[in-house]
Amino acid sequence: MKAAVSHLEQFMEKSEAANKGKVILATVKGDVHDIGKNLVEIIFSNNGYSVVNLGIKVAPDILIQAVQQHKPDMIGLSGLLVKSAQQMVTTVEDLRAANIHLPILVGGAALTRKFTSTRILPAYGNLVAYARDAMKGLDLANSIVTNREDVFEKVKQEAQELSGEAGTQEAMSGVLLPPVRSPEISANEPAKEPPDTDRHVVEFRLSEVWPYLNQQMLLSKHLGLRGSVERLAEESDPKYLELREVADDVMQRAENGWLHCRAVYRYFHANSEGNRLLLFDLRGREIAHWDFPRQQKPDGLCLADFVKPLASGEKDSIAIFVTTAGEGVRQKAEELKQSGDYLLSHTLQALAVETAEAAAERIHRKIREGWNIFDDPDLTMQDRLKAKYQGIRVSFGYPACPNLADQQLLFRLLEPESIGVSLTDGFMMDPEASVSALVFHHSQARYFSI
Repeated sequence: MKAAVSHLEQFMEKSEAANKGKVILATVKGDVHDIGKNLVEIIFSNNGYSVVNLGIKVAPDILIQAVQQHKPDMIGLSGLLVKSAQQMVTTVEDLRAANIHLPILVGGAALTRKFTSTRILPAYGNLVAYARDAMKGLDLANSIVTNREDVFEKVKQEAQELSGEAGTQEAMSGVLLPPVRSPEISANEPAKEPPDTDRHVVEFRLSEVWPYLNQQMLLSKHLGLRGSVERLAEESDPKYLELREVADDVMQRAENGWLHCRAVYRYFHANSEGNRLLLFDLRGREIAHWDFPRQQKPDGLCLADFVKPLASGEKDSIAIFVTTAGEGVRQKAEELKQSGDYLLSHTLQALAVETAEAAAERIHRKIREGWNIFDDPDLTMQDRLKAKYQGIRVSFGYPACPNLADQQLLFRLLEPESIGVSLTDGFMMDPEASVSALVFHHSQARYFSI
């Protein structure tokens, strides 16, 4: 599309080729998620807007300087997690204090229209509009250019209607209730002795992890294929074949050096004490602990329930890991985007994210086998991707362990900086294509919400 527009511009009258306006895009402070924002950049730039993409982890003062320098017509803020939504409130407060009153478009997975209307809009005191996706953002931008006041009036009316309702997902943060173990989870589950407690670093061949690649996520969520990937593949659907060719091309390039996949994992002796998960060294001394929230209902669950109680006198174990396929991906994707290879750029970022997830699935299986828990021979890869095996892996930010700050302890224990993964000041992993998790082996372990 970009190539077509560039070719046609030379034949267009100046008024036809006129720019609709300038937009500054930024992923907010502490957040490394880039893919959605980059899609917005591509769509806006191909529809008449000049776009200044400030990238990720953009602090409010940097955004303010960019506004003063580039003098945009509107601002677009992106963020993936609940913490990023809170950061948007802080960001617009700083913009307001700097006497900036430009229209702002906000979007991201954790954001809602309610939160935008009841928290971000009042903090800014000017036009803030929620875009559920890139195309809705384009529609809003076009409406703002045409009639800003009408859009602002509609947003204010929505805010009034929502003012009496809760506007945030902060309930996910949970409450630490009295440490009463759920009777639903057996405390008599046999403990598992770890094969060792060493720190293991793994350099994967991509061919090792790609059998665990979730094709539905890659082709449907990231590349826009509608319907069951498995069914469309069986039917040789033309759109499937087209996107499959694109993905295969990028996978070949990845094997030739575009992607590198690594992991670090470690087992720990562990016990639970109420809502607390305790970790021990080989001498039985406590070296770390996490406190997890418990469901606010009778017999409510807590992650600590999936580990043998300290009072049992028998040591149990858990495992933790970090995987990544993000080394150099952001820079390579940017190079491709700048050269006009938008589809390659987007597909590379998507493949990196899903490769890190695939590596997490592979490491989880390796950890299970270290506990002598072997998957049923009839278990298919699709079953694995649906977690139809014993035990679970949970990542900080999941409903059962929503506190992202708990990543700090996991990083202290694993030191994943050695494989190129660091934490932002918002406790998110950088690069984006990274996965961290705690692994529980209990046969009754399951996912739940607080």
